[in-house]
Amino acid sequence: MADKLLKKPSKGILKNSSSFDKQDTQRKSLKGTTWDEMNILATLHPADKDYGHMKIDEPKTPYNFMDADHVDGLNLAALEEKMRASGNEPPKALLGQDDSDEDDDLTPDEKARKREFQNRRKKHYNEFYAVKLARKLLEEEDDSDTSPKGSPSPKQSPKHKAQNQSTSKH
Repeated sequence: MADKLLKKPSKGILKNSSSFDKQDTQRKSLKGTTWDEMNILATLHPADKDYGHMKIDEPKTPYNFMDADHVDGLNLAALEEKMRASGNEPPKALLGQDDSDEDDDLTPDEKARKREFQNRRKKHYNEFYAVKLARKLLEEEDDSDTSPKGSPSPKQSPKHKAQNQSTSKH
C-alpha cells in the first residue's frame, strides 16, 4: 500500500498532463507576462518603412474657369426663326423608324413572312377590341329578341337560349 502512495497518480481524462509533471515553482514563473517595450517601439514605426504612401509627381489637371463676360444668353429671335422654319414638320423623335433599310436586305420570302407576322401581330393586338365589340353585339341581339316567357337574361349561355327556344316551339 505504501508503494501506491509513492507512485505518481494516473492521468485522468479531464486533467492536463502538465498538472502532474511540473512543480509549483515552475508554474509561478509563468504567471506573469513580461513586455519588451523597446522591441515594441522599434517594430511599431520602423524608420525605413514607408507604409505604402506614394508621392505622385504629376502636374495638376488644367481647368479653365468660365468667364461671366462671355456667357451667351438665349436668343429669342433666332429661336423663333427656327420654329417658323420647321413649320408643321413633326419632331424627328416622334417619327417612326424607317424599316426600308432592313427590307432591302431581305429576300422576297423573308419579306412575305415579315409582312404576315406584322399582320398577325396587329390582329392579335386588336383581338381585345373585337371580343368587346362581339359581346356588345350579342347583348344588343339578345335585347332585341323576345320570347313568350319573357326576355332571357344577358347572363344566359347560348346553350340555354337554344333550349328555351326549342321548348317554346312545342
